[in-house]
Amino acid sequence: MRANCPILKRRNMELAQSVQRKVLVVDDIAFNRRVLEKILSKQNFDITKASSGEEALMRVEKEIPDLILLDLKMPGINGIEVCKRLKADRRFRHIPIMFLTASNELDDMRDAFQAGAIDYITKPFIAAELHARVTTQINALDQAERMMKKVEEQQEMIHIISHDLKNPIVACRGLVELTEDGDVSFGMVSKTLIRTLDQCVSIIELVRKRGLMDEATSMPDMQAQELLPMVKESLYLFERNLRDKHIQVNLSIPAGITVYVERVSFVNVVLSNLVSNAVKYSYPDSQVEVEAVQKESYVELLIRDHGMGIPQYMVPVIFDPHKMTRRPGTAKEQGTGYGMPLVKKLVESYGGRIGIESVARSEDMEQAGTTVALHLPLPPSEEG
Repeated sequence: MRANCPILKRRNMELAQSVQRKVLVVDDIAFNRRVLEKILSKQNFDITKASSGEEALMRVEKEIPDLILLDLKMPGINGIEVCKRLKADRRFRHIPIMFLTASNELDDMRDAFQAGAIDYITKPFIAAELHARVTTQINALDQAERMMKKVEEQQEMIHIISHDLKNPIVACRGLVELTEDGDVSFGMVSKTLIRTLDQCVSIIELVRKRGLMDEATSMPDMQAQELLPMVKESLYLFERNLRDKHIQVNLSIPAGITVYVERVSFVNVVLSNLVSNAVKYSYPDSQVEVEAVQKESYVELLIRDHGMGIPQYMVPVIFDPHKMTRRPGTAKEQGTGYGMPLVKKLVESYGGRIGIESVARSEDMEQAGTTVALHLPLPPSEEG
């Protein structure tokens, strides 16, 4: 796997496009289903139809909708029973359900609301009312998802503080221990200590800036940065770890290659996590390669280790913050399992892409190891 490895060609790393909301329409009368589909199709919804409660439950098992319009009275499993079953299942209880009911059935709506309904629409359907009620629920869903995104962003901030501040702090401790061991004098490491502590301050400042960016679409302070000095700065933080495990780093990055990134997050979060993982999962007396090559429209940066590798079942979800990917290192080092999702988000915020390829030691001892490939944007003046 050399500098032109096809990792990123085999993975779709594009950001998600706008979501088309899925609405499940459940009514035993075909005419009603057609009317609802005609009205809702004007709002660009992805409409799925079911003619019975049994079919509705089957369709939800197959694909979870964003909203269900559910007839109250149907042969077989009626609407209230469908609602109760969905609300009793933790996979589906979050789905908002609006009942479809005739005006003479309103007395039954008490049971419907107790079962978990959020609203109802009376028959015959009035297009404007249906449009307004459905739009209200979809807007509420959008708002809830934005709030969840805010929570995830706050969790990322906590991760940056708790995880990525640890690396420079540990580096400071290692330098102090060197002076206690008598290997170097304090005067020899004082400037490095100051620089490392300045990195801690920079990370805190980055968190503060990102906290102020409510709807930011890119990182603050994106600038052209020379790649080699940033990589060396990140590697320096792990000098003690590399020495303790007798790991040799082979650096192959031509001087003068520049990328367009936000420096603090790239050095202290992106590179820090990737180098930390390479060291953590490498065996003693092994090697780590860090190399880069400039392409026509981007810079490809590869970080490769020959360590324990990643099990194949874990590779597809390594960037998913909702999946548990935490594992101990070769020397029982611990991690949070949250670093790679954050790395991916930051790289994409620069306008870049990330891919990973790995072979677990349990699958092939000779080829074991992991390669992470970054495609980083060139400064605007250098593109093309």
